[in-house]
Amino acid sequence: MTSRRLTLTLAVCLGVAAAAWTNGSAAWAADPTVGCRPAPPAAENATVTRQVYAQAIRDGVSPRVLLATFEAAWVESRLNNCSNGDLDSMGVFQQRASWGSADARTTVATATHAFVVRAKNVDATSAPSVTAGQIAQKVQASAYPDRYDQAQGTATALLNAYGVTNGAGTRMIGPNAYMDVSNSGQIYAWSSRYLGGSPGGYSGRFTDAKVTTGDNGYWLLTSAGQIYAYGNAPYLGGGAAGHTGDLVALAATPNDQGYVMLSASGQVYAYGNAGYFGGSPAGAGGEFTDIEMTPTGRGYWLLTSAGQVYAYGDAGFFGGSPGGFTRAITAMSPTPDGRGYVLVSKTGQVYAYGNASFKGGSPVGVSGEITDISYTPGSGYLLISSSGQHYGYGDAPFIGNPSGANPF
Repeated sequence: MTSRRLTLTLAVCLGVAAAAWTNGSAAWAADPTVGCRPAPPAAENATVTRQVYAQAIRDGVSPRVLLATFEAAWVESRLNNCSNGDLDSMGVFQQRASWGSADARTTVATATHAFVVRAKNVDATSAPSVTAGQIAQKVQASAYPDRYDQAQGTATALLNAYGVTNGAGTRMIGPNAYMDVSNSGQIYAWSSRYLGGSPGGYSGRFTDAKVTTGDNGYWLLTSAGQIYAYGNAPYLGGGAAGHTGDLVALAATPNDQGYVMLSASGQVYAYGNAGYFGGSPAGAGGEFTDIEMTPTGRGYWLLTSAGQVYAYGDAGFFGGSPGGFTRAITAMSPTPDGRGYVLVSKTGQVYAYGNASFKGGSPVGVSGEITDISYTPGSGYLLISSSGQHYGYGDAPFIGNPSGANPF
């Protein structure tokens, strides 16, 4: 996947109360606000931006509606949760009193959901030529209808910074081998076994891979939930009906007779002998980006793009929500005994928790973004970028980089 989805743990919130939407009902608790008169702050608030993104993903928006959401939020508040504004407008979308109570309009998830519901209705009845900005205008009914399309560049940059386009990655196989998979399903085996790849007829893009014990097989996962099994990897089901957002990560049980997949909205789907221990946690501050099984197979961790870690079953929580990262957190990898893990951001910042060792990060000269991290059997980890460059730290080997690959 954009990262080798590694399992995560217990919910650590961003320090801001988040509205939890459960079965369509909101638990309202207004989030912290800032004054926006005579003008909002010049830059986005990172926590608010992640909350807007996470709610849009939970609501299953199209790319056009996602862009409309960010264009509207940027134009109205610079992605800040405003306590005031023009007339009685409030919140990140500067919604009027007719949209709901003050608490509803200043609870970021609630306000975002309200905007998205209307935007999805407009999107469903709009021709392909209708722009995201025009959809935003139909929802907001602004006196300045051109401003939303004019914000497209900024909104796109924010989506690139705070969002994660999961697309395959890398996986350590023993101490001296690794395997890569691109988002079109190309397999690159480095001192490991090549058993096939680049299947036809898939939907979406490839987002993750998992190698069986002994390097005798592997599974590939697509964003639509399709599973492709090679070698001794058994096919145990796929499709994940009813998921919201892309399927972004895959993890397998120790005996290779079960696996779980994770959606961008935090839904977990279990197949074979894999247990379901929970999912869809409330209060997530970003989209979900990774999942990994514990060594026993009786638990897993979930990771969000805000660095939150949610632990289920026998997975231990060792920390999360790191401070100071500049781009979305894309991947996680546990230590061999499951008593620690590392997280990595798009820029290659590495955060170590539990018994995981920090060996370095933030490589210079990266082409693209860091999309995955994989812990070695010893004390090191391997990073891969969206252009296929590898960066080894600690005892992680460097064997080679793929050439002519589609993005990772």
